[in-house]
Amino acid sequence: MRGEAMENLSDVFIRENQAKGHVGYLLRKSTFSMLIQAGNINIPLQISNGEIKKASRIKKFDVMITGSEEAILSIMAGKVKLREALSRKDIAIDTTFRKKLLLESFFCLGKISYENT
Repeated sequence: MRGEAMENLSDVFIRENQAKGHVGYLLRKSTFSMLIQAGNINIPLQISNGEIKKASRIKKFDVMITGSEEAILSIMAGKVKLREALSRKDIAIDTTFRKKLLLESFFCLGKISYENT
């Protein structure tokens, strides 16, 4: 997956996770911003009381996840667990320990399918 398909990843990720009630339930009391940097692609997201949408006008994000396109896609597709990617140093994350635990569940429950990208 490269270029245009990778840029559409945020739309697919948001659409699929909005359709999953259990993901919204997991995030129902959470409000934070997250920037996922996959290579040269930036995916700014806003999570607000169970709703996931593209973030705009945010200068400082509560969560920053960086890695290669392949590493980020593997996490978003549920092929690799967040903690596994962190321990292998495939990705880096800047957030609190509590949010890191929440994100582990979020990516596990909110995995997307490659066919939709």
